[in-house]
Amino acid sequence: MQFKHPEILYALFALLIPILIHLFQLQRFTKVSFTNVSFLKQIELQTRKSSRLKKWLVLTVRLLAFAAIIIAFAQPFFSENDSSKSWHTLIYLDNSLSMQAKGERGEILKRTIQDLAVAITDTGTHSLITNDQVVTDLTKDALKELLKKIDYVSTQVAIKTVLLQSKQLQDKHLNKHQNLFLLSDFQKPLVEEKTRELKNVLDKQKSKINFIQLASKIETNISIDSVSVIDNNLDSRNISVFIKNQGVAIENLSLTAYQEQTIIAKTSFAIAENETKTIQLRIPNNLTNVKLQIDYLDRFTYDNSYYISFQNKRRIKVLLLTKENTFLERIYTKDEFDFTKKNINEVGYDIIDTQDLVIIEGISKITTSLQNTLLTYLENGGHLVLLPTKSDQVEKMNPFFNRLRIGQLQNKRTDSLHMTKIHYAHPILRNVFEKEVKNFQYPKVNTYFEGSLRHSQPILSFENQQAFITSFAMSKGLVYWAAAPFDKKSSNFTKAPLIVPVFYNIAKNSLKQAQLSYRVGVENQVVIPYKLQNDAVLHIKNAQVDFIPRQEIHPETVRLFTSNDPQTAGFYQVKDKEEIIQNIAYNYPKEESNLDFLDIASLTNSNANTQSYDTIKDAFSNLSKEQSSTAYFKWFVLVAILFLLTEILLLKYL
Repeated sequence: MQFKHPEILYALFALLIPILIHLFQLQRFTKVSFTNVSFLKQIELQTRKSSRLKKWLVLTVRLLAFAAIIIAFAQPFFSENDSSKSWHTLIYLDNSLSMQAKGERGEILKRTIQDLAVAITDTGTHSLITNDQVVTDLTKDALKELLKKIDYVSTQVAIKTVLLQSKQLQDKHLNKHQNLFLLSDFQKPLVEEKTRELKNVLDKQKSKINFIQLASKIETNISIDSVSVIDNNLDSRNISVFIKNQGVAIENLSLTAYQEQTIIAKTSFAIAENETKTIQLRIPNNLTNVKLQIDYLDRFTYDNSYYISFQNKRRIKVLLLTKENTFLERIYTKDEFDFTKKNINEVGYDIIDTQDLVIIEGISKITTSLQNTLLTYLENGGHLVLLPTKSDQVEKMNPFFNRLRIGQLQNKRTDSLHMTKIHYAHPILRNVFEKEVKNFQYPKVNTYFEGSLRHSQPILSFENQQAFITSFAMSKGLVYWAAAPFDKKSSNFTKAPLIVPVFYNIAKNSLKQAQLSYRVGVENQVVIPYKLQNDAVLHIKNAQVDFIPRQEIHPETVRLFTSNDPQTAGFYQVKDKEEIIQNIAYNYPKEESNLDFLDIASLTNSNANTQSYDTIKDAFSNLSKEQSSTAYFKWFVLVAILFLLTEILLLKYL
């Protein structure tokens, strides 16, 4: 038994006073003198004995009554927990996008908030952890108000992170009884640890951990995974839409493309069970912002929409580094290309990063610092063409080839050799010819370089099967290599009809297409081809938000970095003050669409410190029982009254 006011029990020592007084009175004797009255003395003796018994009984009952009253004022109660400690309840509420799934009573998160507001107890303080905030030391009413303001976020937090956050809060309340409640659907991306590792983390938790898994009965989900452009024509573009089905086969689905509220394209399709399907859609070529929509009621509706943004066509930037006059000026005309020719020894390296295509004639002239710049350029998705000159030497070119990891040149040969094979399947020559040409006037070379090259994809080949012009995939970029110099004495290729489609398409293929969309909640880099004035900054805006992202300013471009913002999928504008520079689109992370969830039973069955509940009501009802205590105040008052009544009866009838 425990007492709410144990200091009152010191009053029990006061009960010794009447006992001492009573004992002192019993020690006093009175002499009575009578003669020949022995019979009366005998009666008197008998009366004295009964009176003494009566006094002892009355004293005992009276002391018990006062003791009961004193104990009642000390407020005795019974509890399984230490009453000297108060209570602190920690609640993790998952407000990620997957909690938008619909249950019997609507969206899981909204239903959970309603149930939680009813179930939380008013004992002690509360702390609330969500995917975007941590709020501590709340009263019941303050917690209810906070719950009303919770909205969905695109950020997921791993259970390990939640447990670390809760442990930090628990360490601040070590003198309190603590309980941790985890409310989530426990989607697998949320659980970044292996099950065994997660069990070890749970074992280290000091407080009791209560799992409440919130689930939807809808077991099928259709999502738009990604979009890519297949080809561009003068009036339209063909896009591939990758659609993922998690669940049973579905017939008669529709995919619709909107510009604002106007339908611009629509197609119907069926998808098999657990199939990922590619749907092609042709849309007009003059559109900027396009929203794709699948009309189907599944588990997650937010991933049925996909936003893409196309950028306006611009001239392709081509940089030629050479000392010689060149034929390329006639191919890269001003209407389609922003062509720049510079001496390789005089070029500023900062201009290279802004180019779509860099062409270098004279590989032996490439310095180490220029090599480093070109490697970085290729890693960022640049395209590089290497053209040798008749003065180039193999031993001077190979160091750069080694750094590119494309193989080595072996020797330079002076011999007449015809180019006799066109690789029609190469992306550079695809769709150039209506059919394979048999009687073509093939060019020839008099000087060429032989080499042992790795992972090459030939575009044109010599009659000895060695590649004349070939390409290499290099990180995110491409490297093109011509095995023969293009001067008049070394080759007549500059006069051949093939030179125009080859170099024209190399440049067209090098155009850095802006991403169709970016992901919410992850690190993104958005490269904006824009010359920003001094002290100016770009900001990203739509009707709901306006923020300034972290940015790097270059002479011809601005690189924007976004992560925490924006938080909502949709269309946005990149602005310099009020001038619209570019439109961009954001979509939710595709990991949020996975129908793969943690098995809570496997954790709680093997961990004595954890327990799972089916409903919020059951979990918090059990907490309420732990926090409650059985009070005995009334019982001790009744006992005191009973002893007082007993005293009255003794005084009256004994």
